[in-house]
Amino acid sequence: MADSSQTKSIRVHILGREYALRVQEEDEAFTREVASFVNARMEQFRDQHPEQAELTTAVITALALAEDLHTLKEEQAGGTEALNDELDQLSDRLGSVIEDD
Repeated sequence: MADSSQTKSIRVHILGREYALRVQEEDEAFTREVASFVNARMEQFRDQHPEQAELTTAVITALALAEDLHTLKEEQAGGTEALNDELDQLSDRLGSVIEDD
């Protein structure tokens, strides 16, 4: 079955520049939200370091966002491992209770 999603052109603004993007219609609001978030982070860096070039601002912001993402992935993986360990312990306890009956 063919994908019935339609793409559309939108424009987002980041550091005073306009960027044209093509997105799935159902992703428009999310893409605008992400662009707004990136813009805010870049503006925050630029306000703190006005002497830095725009490219440096973009790269440092990208590195900070990547670090945030990596940290969240590690936390999620750690949470999953802890949950699996707890499930294993519960399974073992349940198995021993069943064997005792």
